Amino acid sequence: MMNVRRKGREAGRFQGYLTVYAALTLTVMISLCLALTEGVRRHTIAFETECVMDIGLDSVLAEYHRMLLERYGLFMVDTSYGTDYPSYHITEQHLTNYLTRNLSSEDCSVLPFLYRDLLGMEIQDVQILKVALATDDGGRVFQRRAAECMRSRVGLEVVEKLLEWMETVDGQGLLAEDIEDQMDRVSAELRRYEEADRPLGEEEWIKVEIPDPTEAVQALRREGILKWVVEDISQLSEAATGTDQYISGRSARGEVNYGNYPSGERLGLTDNILLLEYFLNYAGRYGKIREDSLLQYQVEYLLCGNGADIVNLRHTANLLLGVRGAANVIYLLQDEGKRAQVEVLAAALSGVIAQPELQPVFETALILAWAYLESLYDVRTLFAGGRVNLLKEEGDWHYSLTGIWSPQRDTAREKGTGLSYEDYLRIFLYVQPPELLTMRFMDLMEMDIRKTPGNDCFRMDGCIDRLEAEAVVRSGYGYNVTIRREKTY
Repeated sequence: MMNVRRKGREAGRFQGYLTVYAALTLTVMISLCLALTEGVRRHTIAFETECVMDIGLDSVLAEYHRMLLERYGLFMVDTSYGTDYPSYHITEQHLTNYLTRNLSSEDCSVLPFLYRDLLGMEIQDVQILKVALATDDGGRVFQRRAAECMRSRVGLEVVEKLLEWMETVDGQGLLAEDIEDQMDRVSAELRRYEEADRPLGEEEWIKVEIPDPTEAVQALRREGILKWVVEDISQLSEAATGTDQYISGRSARGEVNYGNYPSGERLGLTDNILLLEYFLNYAGRYGKIREDSLLQYQVEYLLCGNGADIVNLRHTANLLLGVRGAANVIYLLQDEGKRAQVEVLAAALSGVIAQPELQPVFETALILAWAYLESLYDVRTLFAGGRVNLLKEEGDWHYSLTGIWSPQRDTAREKGTGLSYEDYLRIFLYVQPPELLTMRFMDLMEMDIRKTPGNDCFRMDGCIDRLEAEAVVRSGYGYNVTIRREKTY
């Protein structure tokens, strides 16, 4: 019995020892588990805040303007959301709604009675800190997106061709000469000789009538060159609109919104040419009208900036005449056969009126009139869909020298070699400031998008390309998380 009782006491002593050890161990383990649980909660709150913020910003950018994408291939958010005026506060509200919805547990449909929110997260504050608008820095944000849009569509051969053409244009000074101004000067010089009295004898004076070789082509110019270079002038667009209500006009008055991202670098040479290709690809022009557009001659609007189609087309025709006139004068001066014809006729004209000193003036007048008449044919060819070389060769010349006295409106060739009307437009666009072209193109975008349902007040200076936002998330368990994220397309 003694041994049994001893063993019982020893057993009881060991059992009490194990109970205290277990209690101490469990206390440490429970504290560790609670600390780990709280750490997991804290990191889960931070991680979920990051996920929800990313999803929220992606959702905001997913509200891109559909017509901008369909018509112009660009992803941007219109902060007006169909209202009368763009506002970043509306975008903030949309972002707040997305964040709140993604943090909510109301959508838990799988055994909701077993679900418990262990994070207790809610949105305390949301702010949009920075935005980049399409119109910032003279439209530089838009320029970069437009160049990116064309980078995969256009090969480098387009860049090489344009640079090759510009080398010829700059080298020959084709954009520096004004053939119409030169004809005016030579005509004025001939009139001065005509108005002067010439002595016939000691006491007799006569007035000599001096022929002006430019008179017939000058009459065509006064009638309006569109009648000469367009097959049916009655079919030309008469569309017109005021430009003050669009982005270029509002910008001139300082009535535009501005973003606050640092301005990026200007486009390089290649990107600048890709931007021009974007304009040509997404804007209509004479001979290639874009459907449902307010102005039909849109590339011509980029060059001229007038609100009337007919004015822009006329000005573009004058630009073409200037380039073709300068190129044709160069050809006549270099062609020995045609130069000889000019010299013979000039000598005959000066001999008839007994004024040999006027032979150089007549030569200049004949060359200018001949080149101008040929230029009219060139422009008519381009408008008809044909092609004309920058610098002509012998087989490319059309009119004879005698044609300057009674010009005939011949049928333009529809094919040929050389540059097309669109190629000449590329040259004219290349020498214009990119900022000017960009603003005018955004005018066209506003014009056409405002014609679509629900976009009556669309503005390019309300379109976001990039944004940075900050959100403060509060947890019911005593944690606050502040997160800042930046997103772009």
